[in-house]
Amino acid sequence: MQTQNKTQSKMKKKFPIIILYFVIGVVFASIVSYSAVREAYRNRKIETDVENLRQQAKKIQNENDTLSKTIAYLDSQDNIRKTAKQKLNMQEPDESVVVVKSGIAQDQPVIATEGSEKKTLPEIPNYLKWLNFFFKYN
Repeated sequence: MQTQNKTQSKMKKKFPIIILYFVIGVVFASIVSYSAVREAYRNRKIETDVENLRQQAKKIQNENDTLSKTIAYLDSQDNIRKTAKQKLNMQEPDESVVVVKSGIAQDQPVIATEGSEKKTLPEIPNYLKWLNFFFKYN
């Protein structure tokens, strides 16, 4: 019985040590797990930021290409000629320009009578214009 008591007393002495090691192991595993999760979250955030920056770089590159094409077009001789003709009223040496003033040609038909006076025809409503167009109503 003494050997059994000795074994039980040794077990009683070892039991708190085993519990202490178990608690220390759980705490250590918790710390390692927390650190691993935190690093995984940080890596995920960094990857997301990198992807966003790549998309921004691609967008900026596309804008840069568009602006480069616009600059090339604006520097071209065709654009310079077109702008000079439209905004500065310039012309080529072998070109003749015809100016049509707005307001002379109007939508209302004008009838010239024997006298020198001009009479305008009354405005025809749109629905009658369409009927005349499709069905030759008049």
